[in-house]
Parts: sequence; structure tokens; C-alpha cells
Amino acid sequence: MILLDRGDLIEGLRELVAELHAAGDPVGLRIVGGGALALRHFERRTTVDIDAVKVSPGDEAAVIEAAERIAQRRGWQPDWLNFKASQLAPWWGREVRWEAIHQDDLVTIEVAPADALLAMKLKASRPGRDTDDIRQLLAVCGIDSVEAADALFTEFFPGDSLTDRAWGMVERILAAGPLVPPIAPSPPNLDPGV
Repeated sequence: MILLDRGDLIEGLRELVAELHAAGDPVGLRIVGGGALALRHFERRTTVDIDAVKVSPGDEAAVIEAAERIAQRRGWQPDWLNFKASQLAPWWGREVRWEAIHQDDLVTIEVAPADALLAMKLKASRPGRDTDDIRQLLAVCGIDSVEAADALFTEFFPGDSLTDRAWGMVERILAAGPLVPPIAPSPPNLDPGV
């Protein structure tokens, strides 16, 4: 499995923008997960993919086909851009305020904000894999108690509360010492001509 760093993600998305422009149809793409964290929120270890949750406007199949062509050229796994994270996305609670990292006459690419990403990471709460991301997102969001983390989670996922596993993860993170907000990277330049 190929590991992708922030530079790889930017180059892949830049190529994707060029491919989508060549097709000539409007596309709106929304990114979550580790890709969104690395592109906009904080320095992060490598990731194997970019998780997208929605193509609107546009045709998801056409975006996947363009991403597969890029994967073939670069020697990446075919699903480096995938839509598997949709089941974790908060669609029915607090409004997600997406941030555009690229917008032109045809293509818009947005990333989820830190609060929505924290809710999604808490929903997944994979020990080890999500721990550092949750730690950094708690700091970015200014959350300093398990109760505050649970309240944020419930805003995005009404009727749900943190699982025992997520509750325990947050307790251990907060017990380990003060949280220091990371420095956010500059927005990526995804213009194909760069």
C-alpha cells in the first residue's frame, strides 16, 4: 500500500482538477478524514487515501474514473480517492460548514471543518489509529472535558452519545496533559497550472 503525504495529496488533487476541467462538467467534491486534516488543519502523518463524502454537482462515477487514471499514472492504489466514509459523515445534526480549498468556474473542492471531523473521528474511535487525530482536534476545537466532547458529538449526531470506547479515549488523552493547538498549514494551491 502506498502512503501519501500532504504534497502527494495536493499533486493528486491538482491533477484531478485538470482531469475534471478536461471533461468540462461542473463538479463539487467534499473531503473528510485524514486527507482533510492534512490538507487544512494540521501537519499529519501519511495517509493511504482521501475520503470524500459527496459529489454535488457532478457525477461520482466520472470523478472516480478520473481518480483511477491518476492512480495508474502515479502508481497509487486505484481507490486513493474513495467514498467509503459516507457512513460516518454527520448529515442530520448540526450544519457542517465546509471550507473551500479550491473553487473555479467548474470545480469546487471543500474540506470539513475541525468540529465535524472531531465528531467523525469520535464516531470511529479506532484506538491507536485515531488517537493523535482526536488529540489534535480536541485542541483545535478548545475542548477540555469528556462532557464537552460528548456534547459536540451529540450536536452532529443527535440522539447518540460517545461510546464507552470513545469516552475512554478522550479521558486518556485529556489525562495525558495539556492540549496544545497545532499550527494549521496554508490552504493548498490546487490550480492545475501551478
